[in-house]
Amino acid sequence: MTWIMLLQEKKFVRAKGRTFHLCFSVVFVAFIALFSVQPASAEEVVLTNDIVRFEFNQPYMGLAAMVDLAAGVNHIQPVDGKHQLWELNFGHGTQQRSLSNTKAACTSYSIETDPDGTKRAIFEWRDMEWVRERKAVTVRVTVELPPNSGVASWRIWVDNNSEVWGLWEVDFPKFNGYLKSGEYDIAFPERNWGMLFRKCTEELSGKYPTGGSMPMQFFCAMKDKSAVYMAAHDSRAWNKVFTVNPGKEFYVRTYVENMAVPGSDHKDPFPVMVGIYRGSWMEGCKIYRKFAITAPWTSEGRISQRSSMPQALKDVGLWMFVGGVQANTEGGTSEPERILIDAGKYFDVPLGSHWYNWHVIGFDNNYPHYFPARTGVAEQARDLVAKGQIVMPYINGRIVDTANDDFDVYRPYCTKDQLGELHFETYAADSGRLASMCTYTKFWQDKITEIVERIGVELGANAVYIDQISAADPRLCFDKSHGHPLGGGGWWVDGYKEMLKKIQKVAHSNGRNMIITSEHAAEPFMEGVDAFLIWIMRDDRDIPMLPAVYSGYSIYFASPASFHNDRAWIMVQGRDFTWGTQNGWMSPGELLAPSHQKKAEYLKKIGKYRVATKKYLTYGELVDLVEPTNEIETVIEHWPDDSRGHSPNLRNGTLPSLQGAVWKAEDNSIGVFLVNYLEEDNTIEFTIDPSAYGLRSGSAGFTIARICPEGNQPPAFLRKQEGVPSGIIKRTETLGPWEIRVLEISEGR
Repeated sequence: MTWIMLLQEKKFVRAKGRTFHLCFSVVFVAFIALFSVQPASAEEVVLTNDIVRFEFNQPYMGLAAMVDLAAGVNHIQPVDGKHQLWELNFGHGTQQRSLSNTKAACTSYSIETDPDGTKRAIFEWRDMEWVRERKAVTVRVTVELPPNSGVASWRIWVDNNSEVWGLWEVDFPKFNGYLKSGEYDIAFPERNWGMLFRKCTEELSGKYPTGGSMPMQFFCAMKDKSAVYMAAHDSRAWNKVFTVNPGKEFYVRTYVENMAVPGSDHKDPFPVMVGIYRGSWMEGCKIYRKFAITAPWTSEGRISQRSSMPQALKDVGLWMFVGGVQANTEGGTSEPERILIDAGKYFDVPLGSHWYNWHVIGFDNNYPHYFPARTGVAEQARDLVAKGQIVMPYINGRIVDTANDDFDVYRPYCTKDQLGELHFETYAADSGRLASMCTYTKFWQDKITEIVERIGVELGANAVYIDQISAADPRLCFDKSHGHPLGGGGWWVDGYKEMLKKIQKVAHSNGRNMIITSEHAAEPFMEGVDAFLIWIMRDDRDIPMLPAVYSGYSIYFASPASFHNDRAWIMVQGRDFTWGTQNGWMSPGELLAPSHQKKAEYLKKIGKYRVATKKYLTYGELVDLVEPTNEIETVIEHWPDDSRGHSPNLRNGTLPSLQGAVWKAEDNSIGVFLVNYLEEDNTIEFTIDPSAYGLRSGSAGFTIARICPEGNQPPAFLRKQEGVPSGIIKRTETLGPWEIRVLEISEGR
């Protein structure tokens, strides 16, 4: 135990200008300790347990070390200058200036130890001068480290007494010399599923809560088995940005309430969790899941408990995409409706269809005046609903067209910048000049609720897709008349949550049982959105971070892929299936064309397996990916590279030719999902430890069966295998051409 650690244990305080005298016995123990353990530098303040050591440089208290004690890895590198901890950005009108801990020495600190062993570092920068105002700003930081975890809770308070300047942003925690470029794999939850950037050298930044950018407020970085966890455990879902640049810096930027209002403060709205753990990105996801299932957006419980979520959604096998609906000019069934009826017969599973351009107005024009509908839409919708299909018309929940004759009615409820100007958006050459509405206003909440109700009443649809709610960035709105804090905070999500409460009420009134969906997955909207469209084209760097956290609590649909190549298309469908999406969201007319017969056959197989394995893929939890112990051939195909959503270019995508995932059902059984991308037999060898997922063999051992859409095979008892540790299952599975195989492991009886 070093001298500094001894001071920590005894709760001594070293404050500027003061020294405490230690009793002889304490000094003697410290003297002995100096010869057994190398002491920390006198320039460092140390917060440590048996797992991690954090070192802060005096007198500015920047984070100088974050050491995994078991691996001996320090995740903070030396820097040329001072280490950082926080940076405050202040505003006065349109002017901005920043203040960092590197410009102000810490005035006092203490290390405390709770009876349960939790240690807490407290740092204070009191009464700092700011732009010629004396005693204008005080900053207080705490870092709390539990005894049995390497992840600490970081919190910050800012008291601002300036009569001129208001807070604009708080960057905290902010570390420089962070990680080491090219030596870490970083798992970042962008593009819906999440992505793994191996040996990362690029800056990654995500806006939260924004579906395609940062749907969850965490990410992790791995160097061998030493990993770093970075998250905001923020149940209010404040507007924020996460940025990491390996070898340089990491910070969480929070847009504060009442931005640039003189004297505005920041009162510790949520903890940021940063520290080390052992394992991969999957273990990082499970750390975050522990927080996620305590958050307000999962308060209704698992999907099996969500009575507000229509059963029809839980039963979906596949999704279709309808680009435009109109009546047959000669009367009778229209072509789009006929194709959907044919698709229902061919795939023979519950279908959902997403209807675009059902209205007379053009796409991205004249919103929110969606009515009247095109001729025949209501009749077709009601007919398909009667045939058991989900009919889901499109609307947008966020924007209005400024060219509308009645735009002046909407203008007061639009988001405004600091100068009172509107936020304008255009999405294509033929789209309107669109303005984003303020989610917090009752006017806009009620307008979208009214449209949803009309779709249910007038069209007879049993679902509504409300675009952009979970996809688009929160706007910084400065209109005082709206009643929310100016600029940042959690009010943007609060506004949508109130809107969704109203929508859910009308969706389930007067005999209706409508499904509510939105674009891209973003966690804080889960309690009001039943399912999320994950439409971004797939990438071979994708990893299933989202289902690793939220499987069993939310539903995702769509598996978009280019039609240019059978195997590339099947690779996308097979991998998405094992990760838990409701596959599809493609034109049934194109899919059922003779040239795409193999694609349609494979998708039909997936739909059948989806229905047969709902206990896992709908209600269960994704707990692992199957790691082969034999060498698996890789497959390289041209995939659409949309450059994170924007370019149709093709590039090479590489996947193992056989992949799998492990799911856990609510009855504690384990499902192993395997997909083969070759048009020939393909063999995988793997081991699985059911106890790692909570399934123990007991005296009866395990049984294993194959789940098949046409009927499950009888279970077989698994005997102990020679040379395999007790409780471990070793399997060799040979899959036929483009085969899907699902194994169910349960406790022997």
